[in-house]
Amino acid sequence: MTAVVQPDPIELTPRESAQDARRSQILDAARTCFARSGFRGASMQEICLEAKMSPGGLYRYFPSKEAIIEAIAQDERCGAAELVETMRGTGPLLDRMIGCAMGYFAYMRDPGACELMAEISAESLRNSEIGKRFAKIDDSVRDVMREVLTEAIEKGEMPEIADLDATIGVLQAAVDGIALRQIHDADLSLDRVEPLLRRLVAGLLGMKA
Repeated sequence: MTAVVQPDPIELTPRESAQDARRSQILDAARTCFARSGFRGASMQEICLEAKMSPGGLYRYFPSKEAIIEAIAQDERCGAAELVETMRGTGPLLDRMIGCAMGYFAYMRDPGACELMAEISAESLRNSEIGKRFAKIDDSVRDVMREVLTEAIEKGEMPEIADLDATIGVLQAAVDGIALRQIHDADLSLDRVEPLLRRLVAGLLGMKA
């Protein structure tokens, strides 16, 4: 067998590292402002204050609020893709799906994460361009779920489902609903959610919990 030589990791220069750090600082500040004031209510000045940057410094990275929203959408797409890929693998299907959902719930417990999700959902209904940006995230998650469940059916891991797309929609609605519920119910811990979600998903997929 021929050995494969792995390329050396790419090292960021101090300038690149500083630029990445400043970009992340701006996006984190914007997320906080959007969660607090909404996409419409948050101004570039508010984001500057939250990021502790001058307007000139911020505009070097993002020329507009729309550019910041686009960057957040891209980051969310990358994060969603990384998380949803955990549904693939060789372990029991139910364990993989629950593991993915619990990872999402843990992420949504970060300060402002649920509030930002709620703002994204509301603004997506009012603003078609923002809706299109974040709809891509939802579509990518649905596509992976469809692939994973179709493969599981073909392998005999779960029974045939008459309406797979509707089932996926209900699963997504349940997971998103639980995530948002964390805003109002601080006692809804991950330990309490996990066994209940396992029973719910198993029931929808016709599997044993």
